[in-house]
Amino acid sequence: MSDEKKKFAWVKNLKDKDNPNDKKMTPKGLALKLIDMTPIKPGDFLLDGFSGKDAFYSQYPSSVKKDWCELDRGRDFFEWNNKVDWVGPTNPPYSKITKVLEHSCKIATKGIALLIGIINIGPNRIKMLEDNGFGITHFHICNVKGWFGKSLFLIAQKGKPSIITYDISYWKMPKDENDEYTNKQKEYQHKYYVKNFKDKMMKYRANRNKKKIEKKTKKKLNHSKSFRSKKH
Repeated sequence: MSDEKKKFAWVKNLKDKDNPNDKKMTPKGLALKLIDMTPIKPGDFLLDGFSGKDAFYSQYPSSVKKDWCELDRGRDFFEWNNKVDWVGPTNPPYSKITKVLEHSCKIATKGIALLIGIINIGPNRIKMLEDNGFGITHFHICNVKGWFGKSLFLIAQKGKPSIITYDISYWKMPKDENDEYTNKQKEYQHKYYVKNFKDKMMKYRANRNKKKIEKKTKKKLNHSKSFRSKKH
């Protein structure tokens, strides 16, 4: 493995850990408000794909059909393959938003209603919804104390035009500003690596070398014992 790959292996290890923002229980009052915003109709089949403590599920209208998934209770949303009218309203894990949207597009026939972090939606994900026939028809921004940043409740409906316009490509700054930004970014990344990962990398290498030496020593001792045994 190259030094560059080793350097970023630590970042990957951090990303692979459980995300604390994936298990935030929605206040029941907020859940009810968002349910009331969603254009569901009597007889619609709603799937709460991430029911948690049932803040949404327990308050769905009595006029709808409903079911739930919750990984901690043995039901994985990503293994649900039956068609439903609506995925949500629900509060999915923020670290899996792309996967949630992709699977929701496969099973929802009318709409998708999700409470997510405001930074979790951008041009590429909106385009992905549109490519699957879903247009965003409602955005509602809200705040929950203790959650990371502001939250966004989005409603995407099948066959409806999106209220959002966007650019997929990045606009570039003037060259002098772009050069300054690039240099500062490289400087920051170097300082961040030195501060957070260099010592860990050195300890990792030292420990790995120690294990290699111990393994070789043990192999030599075993070989020596075997040789003396044969000689006798």
